Amino acid sequence: MTSVTAGAATAGSGTAEAARESLANGLTVVVRENPAAPVVALTLFVGVGSRDETVETNGVTALLGRVLLKGTRTRSALALAQAADDAGGALESGTEQEYSELRARGLARHWPALLELLRDIATAPAFAADEIERERETLLAQIRSLEDQPFQVANRLLSRALYGTHPGGLPTSGEPESVTGLSRDALVRHFDAFVAPERMILAVSGQVVASEVVRAVARVFGSLETRGGGGPAPPPPRGAATPRVTEARPTQQTQLLAGFLAPPIGHPDYAALKVATAILGAGMSGRLFRTLRDEEGLAYAVGSFYPTRRETSRVVIYLGTAPANLSQAERGIERQLTRLREEPVPADELARSQAFLSGSFDLDLRTNARQGFYLGFFELMGVGHAYVGRYRERLLGVTEADVQRVARRYLAEPTVAIVGPIQTRSMSE
Repeated sequence: MTSVTAGAATAGSGTAEAARESLANGLTVVVRENPAAPVVALTLFVGVGSRDETVETNGVTALLGRVLLKGTRTRSALALAQAADDAGGALESGTEQEYSELRARGLARHWPALLELLRDIATAPAFAADEIERERETLLAQIRSLEDQPFQVANRLLSRALYGTHPGGLPTSGEPESVTGLSRDALVRHFDAFVAPERMILAVSGQVVASEVVRAVARVFGSLETRGGGGPAPPPPRGAATPRVTEARPTQQTQLLAGFLAPPIGHPDYAALKVATAILGAGMSGRLFRTLRDEEGLAYAVGSFYPTRRETSRVVIYLGTAPANLSQAERGIERQLTRLREEPVPADELARSQAFLSGSFDLDLRTNARQGFYLGFFELMGVGHAYVGRYRERLLGVTEADVQRVARRYLAEPTVAIVGPIQTRSMSE
């Protein structure tokens, strides 16, 4: 085991040292001592997500995450749930574009038992055929539910239009055809290729002693062997694949999404583009809400978001409007994008958007689970766990000139996805 660093990581209103260790097999553990309450949260990140899939295997990571919680070689699904319940907590899993999570939480005194549970789940899954079929049906029901939501349909169309054949455009839950065709062997192959210690980051936050946790992690996970599977990541897309996509649906509202390929978290423009995105669509104080909804009455819902990614991300503007107002709403978005590119943002508006982002982050750090999440997440993203404290500094260091510069660079040529009664006008007209 090799000690790498211990950095200050701000969480909530206080600052605590987060211990970080890297095992010889590549697994990284980050521990934050939080004596505020006798609870603990453990998050095991694995660097595998939908971006590691193909069209044929799309959804395999999401299905695998569900199946892992449904039994190991020594414990049934019921036994796993009971063990977590005995520790005063629960087990959960999740899948995103670039990573997967196994989460365990409970009373702090039971952290060794929760650690053993995570190792069992992550290293010795049973892959029981009946459990696979049950989880497949649950995942298919989730996909069908998403297909009934026009916003989700538009978001899926936009991702494909932006990323093209790059796996970054694949839906995290998968497509019905691909999920239906996934075999047990496909799950096992995916597990063997990607669920390996060199792709793992374990984040722990709670009423624990960091040195004790690190020693236990070395004992419990240190014997795992590296696998070196998965292959190199595909190169990022050079530009959007399709400028405009539509899908006709007999809906009462039309969903319009405008997207732009955007830099990853490690890029120098990341913080400035975060602020620019907030100026456009951060809640009720954003320009899109104030102009298109409050002043012009052109939107039922409107806003923007910029997911944090290790690789190429996207900025998305979304709007729900009456079908007859679509053209006006598009022009309204165009005006706000042009304004952001051509006019320096007023100092008070810049400060308000920075405060919104910083305050939202602080609110999200109120629990051990989220504090531990961000320590592991930022480590996985390649910027280090101490970014939890640096994030605010990066936001507050953004200037009016930075906002205008990134708006001109990244927010000039939107890719548009529309779901609802079809209109023909393009935002480029």
